[in-house]
Amino acid sequence: MTDIPESEPSLHCLDLHAAGEPCRVLRDARLTAVPGATMRERLDYVKANLDELRSAVMREPRGHEAMFGSIIMPPATPDADVGVLYICPGGYLDMCVHGTICTCRAAAELGLPLHDPGRVVIDAVCGRIIGELQRDAQGRAKTVTIQNVPSFVYTPEPVMLEVAGLARPVPAHVVFAGNFFVLVDYAALGQEPALLEDHPARDLQDLGIAIRDAANAAVKVAHPTNPSTNEITLTVLYERKGADPKHMRNAVVFGEGQMDRSPCGSGTSALMTLLHHLGELELNQQMVSESYIGSVFHGELHDGGTVGPYNAVIPRITGQAFLTGRSEFFREPDDPFRNGFSV
Repeated sequence: MTDIPESEPSLHCLDLHAAGEPCRVLRDARLTAVPGATMRERLDYVKANLDELRSAVMREPRGHEAMFGSIIMPPATPDADVGVLYICPGGYLDMCVHGTICTCRAAAELGLPLHDPGRVVIDAVCGRIIGELQRDAQGRAKTVTIQNVPSFVYTPEPVMLEVAGLARPVPAHVVFAGNFFVLVDYAALGQEPALLEDHPARDLQDLGIAIRDAANAAVKVAHPTNPSTNEITLTVLYERKGADPKHMRNAVVFGEGQMDRSPCGSGTSALMTLLHHLGELELNQQMVSESYIGSVFHGELHDGGTVGPYNAVIPRITGQAFLTGRSEFFREPDDPFRNGFSV
């Protein structure tokens, strides 16, 4: 194969999945010196100056509409191990638990220097995240427990949303769990089919975006201590598996209409936070969170004190990450789709 011109260095990625949801972990020399004292400042710089790297590895022809990933870089604080930005074809998210599970395994596989070999301390836009590595007999860190940031219910009473395409108002809650989520009990929609798991995925994706748009129109959000986090970015549609509130199924929609193949660890964090608020889930009580495709994360809540005026909890999510590939992507200068595209 001919050499790639020095002006177009190839992009190196490690590909994984957690509970079926992909995560493409990007390391690039251009990201080691991104300026910014905080991960929010670094995100703003990457958006303005290096967004082509995200687009190239997330969008077609190298990625696809359901791709997800993370960008790893040096930490923003001296006691952390790595800085992480979460990426998808539609842009960026402040937090992603499945992506963190995969990134923690990638950190172990890539031999990144860690202060403690049993955990990965991450600086993210949403704050400090800790991944606890559980190694198997071969030393592989497949199982990871993520300690999310303090999470809280932003709208203690349900908000009635006027959603395009639906005949009646939809009761919803807004919850912060690393990102702002709008959560809707699928049964309250009166949809056919009656079960979330039987609903066509494409229709759920459209419904999720319509609900998110309605929530952003109805509720103006801002994190009390991080006011630049000021948009509802994901929708959680959930249902109970039988009568046990400790076994839930969800469909989480984000980006330009992507639906998480995993149970969405951040969405599970938000759902557990809401169930605790409703008196259906106690602290330190295990919950099983099942995705649209039937894959599973396990979670529990711990006391989180307060965030501004809100009572908070600390979600912990456990899942497994599996390696799927190692990629070296080229971007030839005369390729009209060198930076990717979406249909």
